[in-house]
Amino acid sequence: MADVILPDDVRDFILGHINTVAELEALLLLRNHPEQNWTIGAVAKRLYVSEAMATEALARLAADGLCACSDEFYRYHPSSEEQGMTIDRLAEAYARYLIPVTNLVHNKPARVQKFADAFRFRRDE
Repeated sequence: MADVILPDDVRDFILGHINTVAELEALLLLRNHPEQNWTIGAVAKRLYVSEAMATEALARLAADGLCACSDEFYRYHPSSEEQGMTIDRLAEAYARYLIPVTNLVHNKPARVQKFADAFRFRRDE
């Protein structure tokens, strides 16, 4: 259903850059307040997640060039105008199609494989 509703660029962006709903919500939080510098604690509190989860989400967003980190402060900073426009469309899609967007995040092939691998028995262990 997500493939039918979501624009291709938004779907591709999610598949390429977003691994968790926490990452998605952290990105949109920073996008909604582009002039604000955010600490990990402030993001965690605002999103109702642990600081460890906020740390992981922000680190991944920074590594993907979606936000900037300076002196332990994070700020929205897409790497291009085109990427910023895609993130704007992602925000619109998330507001309108919450369930399909979150289902797409949760059902990413890499996430499913990682979950399955957690239950794999290995001979070397």
